[in-house]
Amino acid sequence: EIYSFGRKLGQGSFGVVIEVKHKDTGKKWAIKKVNRKKAGSSAMKLLEREVSILKRVNHDHIIHLEEVFETPKRMYLVMELCEDGELKKILYSKGHFTENETRHIIQSLASAIAYLHKKDIVHRDLKLENILVKSSDVDEANEMKLNIKVTDFGLAVQKAGGSVFQSVCGTPIYMAPEVISAHDYSQQCDIWSIGVIMYMLLCGEPPFVASLEEKLFELIRKGDLSFKNTVWETVSEAAKQVLRLLLRVDPAHRITANELLDNQWIT
Repeated sequence: EIYSFGRKLGQGSFGVVIEVKHKDTGKKWAIKKVNRKKAGSSAMKLLEREVSILKRVNHDHIIHLEEVFETPKRMYLVMELCEDGELKKILYSKGHFTENETRHIIQSLASAIAYLHKKDIVHRDLKLENILVKSSDVDEANEMKLNIKVTDFGLAVQKAGGSVFQSVCGTPIYMAPEVISAHDYSQQCDIWSIGVIMYMLLCGEPPFVASLEEKLFELIRKGDLSFKNTVWETVSEAAKQVLRLLLRVDPAHRITANELLDNQWIT
């Protein structure tokens, strides 16, 4: 018994997340406790993938995995505790964030994603629910500064490094243009997600909304951004331009995480 168990932080379909305290150090952690049988083999695969990726990363804005305990029936992940919960809940209670508050969040997020992409890791499931808030301060202008952590790497993939020619190739005469230019745009899906998140932080609603999935996909493929909500009157043109760069339909012309970090709106 190294940890004393405290309150329940969340409940998944096959496990719980509990706040715990390390008995020797007094430090608080979050333990994700998963029942192997309930989870089933496919969910356990996702969990193992998450563990293997978290063991390879170390970044201020990515959730830290402290240790893993395994028993025949269960798996326990000891993770950094994020006292303030999901970013989504904070957004809902506030309605929307100011431009400065949003800038601070997006800068942290972009820095985490640039770090992952440099390691050839694509998150693939970035959304408000997967961004946790470790702590929050209020500055002299009464604006929130949130310390965010990206979590939930169950769907993340690590791309095999190395040149495309060694891995895919065969004969170049049959190759599609996007393969030849060796621009693997798969990681650009994360950038699109950052755009959706930024839009939601600024105005409180998603950029593309439809009651039917088919209609939604159509809107997403068109990618027409609307800034009609009156909230947008208080948002700078520079911020809107960043949104247009993040939500470019063609991944080849979408801004990269590094370019986002260098963008004047962020810096």
